[in-house]
Amino acid sequence: MKQIVIGTAGHIDHGKTTLITAITGIDCDRLKEEKERGITTELGFAHYKFGEGLLVGIVDVPGHEKFVRHMVAGAWGIDMVLLVVAADEGVMPQTREHLDICELLGLKRGIVAITKTDLVDDDMIELVREDIKDFLSGRSLEGAPVIPVSSTTGENIPLLRDLIEGAAKEIDERSREGIFRLPVDRVFTLKGCGTIVTGTCISGFLKVGDEIEIYPLGKQARVRNIQAYHEDVGEAIAGQRVALNIQGVEKNDIERGVVIGKPDTLFLSKRIDAALKYLPLPLKPIKNNSVLRFHIATMQEEARLVLLDSDSIEPGEERFVQFVFSEPIVVLPGDGYILRGPYAIQTIGGGKILDVLPGRHKRQSEGLSSIYALLAHGSDTEKAEYHLFKAGHGGLKKEMLGILLGREEKRVDHAIQNLQERKRALTIGKVIVHMEKFTEYKKALLKLINDYYAKNPLKVGISREELRMKLPQVEQQIFLAALEECIREGAVITEKDKVIAKGARSAQGEDVERLKEMVVKRLQQYGFTPPGLKEFSGEIKKNEQYLKDILEGLVFDGKVIKIKGDMYFHRDIIEDLKRMVVDFLTRKKEMSPSDFKSSLDLSRKYMIPLLEYLDEIKLTIR
Repeated sequence: MKQIVIGTAGHIDHGKTTLITAITGIDCDRLKEEKERGITTELGFAHYKFGEGLLVGIVDVPGHEKFVRHMVAGAWGIDMVLLVVAADEGVMPQTREHLDICELLGLKRGIVAITKTDLVDDDMIELVREDIKDFLSGRSLEGAPVIPVSSTTGENIPLLRDLIEGAAKEIDERSREGIFRLPVDRVFTLKGCGTIVTGTCISGFLKVGDEIEIYPLGKQARVRNIQAYHEDVGEAIAGQRVALNIQGVEKNDIERGVVIGKPDTLFLSKRIDAALKYLPLPLKPIKNNSVLRFHIATMQEEARLVLLDSDSIEPGEERFVQFVFSEPIVVLPGDGYILRGPYAIQTIGGGKILDVLPGRHKRQSEGLSSIYALLAHGSDTEKAEYHLFKAGHGGLKKEMLGILLGREEKRVDHAIQNLQERKRALTIGKVIVHMEKFTEYKKALLKLINDYYAKNPLKVGISREELRMKLPQVEQQIFLAALEECIREGAVITEKDKVIAKGARSAQGEDVERLKEMVVKRLQQYGFTPPGLKEFSGEIKKNEQYLKDILEGLVFDGKVIKIKGDMYFHRDIIEDLKRMVVDFLTRKKEMSPSDFKSSLDLSRKYMIPLLEYLDEIKLTIR
C-alpha cells in the first residue's frame, strides 16, 4: 500500500483541525487545553485510507504565531500541504508565514481549502478565491486546486477527498532504501509498555527487534514494537507516521527534537554549509556572525551565521553560508531548514543544507562560488569527488560518503564506480581515496625516505613503522597500498622490516666498503670479547654514531650479530658458540652458567648477554 503524509497550514482559527475531522472522522486535538480553548497548540495526527492502495497520514499544525516552531516540525517531512483559508477572513499573517515555511522547505504540491463557507455568501467566497489567487501568484502553489468547503455541513468534503487522493497518487513514495531517520515529535509512556516515541519516518526502514541509536544523545536501545496509524506493524517505512515502543531508555532520557536512526548511520554536525534565502520582508540586513534560531525537523537550536561572500545579507537575497552550532545537530544534505530571529518573532528565511562536514572556508575567497554551485546543483559523482578530495589522504569509508551525499547505498556505489572508471578515486579495503590525494601520499612517502637517507647516509633503511608514523596518519591499509605501489614502480625495495631507496646502499662508496671490511675483520679478531662502541670507535677513529650505523648495516647483511644493547659479534664467532653449546648439551643434557663460563673463560659482562641470546633464538631453555 502506498503511504504518504500531508500537513495542514494556515492562520489560527481558520478551521484546520475541524476540516481534518470532517475528512477523516478523527479529532486531532488531544490535549485538555486544546479542547477547552478550541485552538491547536501541539501537533495533531490523523489518517485516511483511500481503498486498498493508498493510506494518507495527516499532520495538523498549530496556526498561532507562538507555535510556529511546532508548525515547522509538522511541515518538515510531509509530501503535500493542505493550505486552509477561512472564507470569513481570507489570507492572514500566519497564512503567509506558513506558506513561506512550506516554500523554504521545498514543498511544491498542495491543495487550498476555503473553509467556513457556511458563514458567508457566494460573493464573499469569490472574493476570497481571488484573494488566494493573487496571494499564490508566482509562488510554489500557484495553480493549485482551490476548493470551498464546509466542515459543518459537509459541503464539498467528498470532492476534497477526491482531490487529495488524485494528488497523492502522483507523488512518488519516499525511498525505503535510504538512511533511516525518525525525528521525534512526541515522547510518552504507556503502562505495561514503557517508552513510546512518535514521528514521521523520513527515509529508510526499521524492523521490530532492530537496534537503534538516539542522536545526538548517543544512547542505544531496541525496538520492541511498531505501530503505524494505531495498528501493529512489522516495520516502519518511509512516508509513515509511526510510534516506536523502545526498550533500554526511559522517557526522561529522550526529548522532542532528537532523531531515531540505526547505529553509526548518522553524523553529528557542529558546522554546516547551506544555501540561505532571506525572505523579502521589511527588515534590516542580517550581519555576519548574527545568532539566529535554526529550526529543522523537530529540533530548534541557536546558530551563528557565517556569511561567506559578503558582510551582510539583504531581504530577498540568497547566499552561500555556514552555520556554527554550540551543540551538535543531526541532518543530511538536502534537508530544508527554517530561520527565525533571535527572539523568534517571525520566520525570516531558510533554505537547504549542502554539506554536513565542511571545513572552515576563507570568507570572500576565490572558489566559493564554484563550491556553492557544485553542492547545490552537482551530480552525485561530482559531489562524491568533492568530499573525497576534501577528506584528504585518509579518504572516506563508503558509509560516511553515503552520509555526506545523503544517498542510499546503490547511488553511492554508482558514484564510486564512476570515479574509479575515470581514475579519480580508488578503493583500498573499506576506504575510498581520491586519486590525487593518494598520489600526494606516495610522493610524501618517497620524499621522506630520500630525506632520511640525506640525513643518515649509512643507514640501511627506515623501518616500516617509523615511516608510517612520520607520514600523515591514515588507515594502515592505505600506507601498505602506497608502499606496494612504490615497490612495483621500482622506487623502493623492502628487506626484512626495512624500506630502502632503490640503489641507496650501493651508492655508499668504496671508503665505506673498506671500513666495513675492516670492522668485520676486527670483530673476528676480538672473538667473544669485542669492545664497546666507545672503545671501538676510538680505535678506528670514527664517532660512535658513525660506527653504529656501519655495524647496523653489517647486522642487516648478516655478517655481524647484535647481542643485547650495543654488543656486536662476528657471525662466525656466534656460529662457533652455537656449535660448542649444542655439542656440550648433546653429551651432558644440560649446562650450568659455571660450565659455560669455564668453557669460554668469559666474564659476566659477556656471559650473561650470550646466554640470554641463546634463549632468545630458542637454542637453549633456561
